Amino acid sequence: MSFTLWFMGRPASGKSTLAKGVETRLRERGFNIENLDGDKLRKNLHPDLGFSREDRATNNRRTAFICKLLNQNGISVVNAMITPFRDSQREVRDIIEPESEFILIYVKRSLEEAKRRDPKGLYADAEAGKIDKFTGINHPFQEPHNPDIIVDTESSPEAKAVRYVLESLDEKELLNEQPSTEYRFDITKHEENRIKDRLISLGYLDDSSKSE
Repeated sequence: MSFTLWFMGRPASGKSTLAKGVETRLRERGFNIENLDGDKLRKNLHPDLGFSREDRATNNRRTAFICKLLNQNGISVVNAMITPFRDSQREVRDIIEPESEFILIYVKRSLEEAKRRDPKGLYADAEAGKIDKFTGINHPFQEPHNPDIIVDTESSPEAKAVRYVLESLDEKELLNEQPSTEYRFDITKHEENRIKDRLISLGYLDDSSKSE
């Protein structure tokens, strides 16, 4: 069965770096895997969305459906996305399961440490009033109630954090599963093909996955 590893956490928590490290190790082990970059998805697939609570939820739902499509085509996914609200954390799981395996990985780092390590200076801009609806400053961040894996990137270096995630996946026997061909999702065929067209144009899928 293909799977989705959903790395969530506040901005500058290290989730994208951790996802990339896990992706690299899984590729070395022979897994067919795609890393969905949240910024690129917003730019290329979701340019109509802002950062309100409703738009963030829509962004999460659309991305979860993309993960499900890729899983259906035998491609496992690593995805790093803030996912700041608990209702969205539950919803993306409901979209992907039970046809595919879903693992919610909480990349944990304190607000103070995230500010200190922020490579883009976004926290400072938000505190200065230059960015509206910035998670953790002028927009909420809700820690997940029941994540499958918690990684403390404040105290763990990258290599140790990557190793911990892989060991946790091995303990769950996730990496021994075989891909599943079962697929169900409540979406119209027209909407499905529109999303597939965009994924094909971006190189995530090939033409053979398109429905007639």
